[in-house]
Amino acid sequence: MARKTKTHKRSTEKDIPLQGDVRIIPDLVRAYMTFAKEYYVGPEGSCTREPTDIKYAMKVLMDGFGALPVDEFGPLRLKEVREAMIDKKWCRTLINRRVGMIRRMFKWAVSEQIVSPVILHGLQAVTGLKRGRTRAKESKRILPVDERDVYAVLGYTTPVVAAMIELQLLTGMRPAELCLLRPCDLDRSDSVWHYYPEKHKNIYRNIERIVSIGPRGQELLTPYLLRPADSYCFSPAESDKQRREKLTAQRKTPMSCGNTVGSNRKTETAKEPGTVYDSHSYRKAVQYAITACNKVRRAEAKAAGVKPVLVPKWTPYQLRHTTATKVRKEMGYECAGATLGHTNM
Repeated sequence: MARKTKTHKRSTEKDIPLQGDVRIIPDLVRAYMTFAKEYYVGPEGSCTREPTDIKYAMKVLMDGFGALPVDEFGPLRLKEVREAMIDKKWCRTLINRRVGMIRRMFKWAVSEQIVSPVILHGLQAVTGLKRGRTRAKESKRILPVDERDVYAVLGYTTPVVAAMIELQLLTGMRPAELCLLRPCDLDRSDSVWHYYPEKHKNIYRNIERIVSIGPRGQELLTPYLLRPADSYCFSPAESDKQRREKLTAQRKTPMSCGNTVGSNRKTETAKEPGTVYDSHSYRKAVQYAITACNKVRRAEAKAAGVKPVLVPKWTPYQLRHTTATKVRKEMGYECAGATLGHTNM
């Protein structure tokens, strides 16, 4: 009992690091990753992408200082890690973010009395890389996509994906917010509907996200509201069904000849279409539509003996930039920021 009281006294009266089993950098990384997996969770309790991103930063740290004692890590060694990130051809903003993750790990370690605050104070003196004053490359600027290139591909995808693309273009929603739209998340009591996403980027900050949907958006969305209130409006399974029906309608072989519809379909597939899109599957659906559109344009240009005018590749996230640019020109920066759900304007 006396020993316990003495240890408690040392840990409260003096700012002495309680090292325990954390002695070298890999020990600290393991302890922090355990904390991160419990801390960075979504509303449903599932782990977010942040721990995965942290792993990339920690891998560079451990590659360079895998046997270094924790209390010997300082500003110069943090700069060495940063130089290793530059050598990996990472862009400047990504390097600053991942160096910040390492610094945040030491901040957590100070709060747990694993390392001395002096170490954190030294790491905080390492400022972020500035544009034009480093050999780190700059990230490519995300540009808005021309609306003509958006509407050009709608006929080459399913009605579900076409509705998603046009609705995102009208509202400026994030891809994840669009994919998670449900009838129960909509307030349809007024002429302008309001969508309150169940999950969004700033939910952990207790900030409410409101997406306004006007007449055209309501027209696009109405057919997908005829389902249980807690079901997702845009379903990959429904989209796949529409795709198969389109292939059947375009069939050239008479129904009396060849295979009957659905007879040559695999009974077991590697992956069945799900009930909800995510940002990745939605992006892939858009890429398929662009590829299909350009395939037709190449064939038409070849038949006409002219050079094809192709649709440039674009991503769903660029639709937000298109919406923001349009709103900013017509209503100003504040309205554009509010449309996109930005907290700092």
